[in-house]
Amino acid sequence: MPRYTYHCEQCDEYIEACHGITERPDLRCDCTATLERVPSMPLSLRPKGAITKSGELVRSSIKEFKEDLKRQRTAASKREV
Repeated sequence: MPRYTYHCEQCDEYIEACHGITERPDLRCDCTATLERVPSMPLSLRPKGAITKSGELVRSSIKEFKEDLKRQRTAASKREV
């Protein structure tokens, strides 16, 4: 469930709440003022330097598989001799 941050301008408090994206809870601060949701950056789980285009990922995977197959064939031919 997503976590959202809310801010009270009256007492400058920040409150975190977990709820669904379509839910709009009626949150109130201790001073009974209505809270405003603070915009936040979306979470990205991709590591830095990760391949972002699907075509690049496919080409990279095919290249790795070909290299691995080549190594396996070489190892197999050495064992048969």
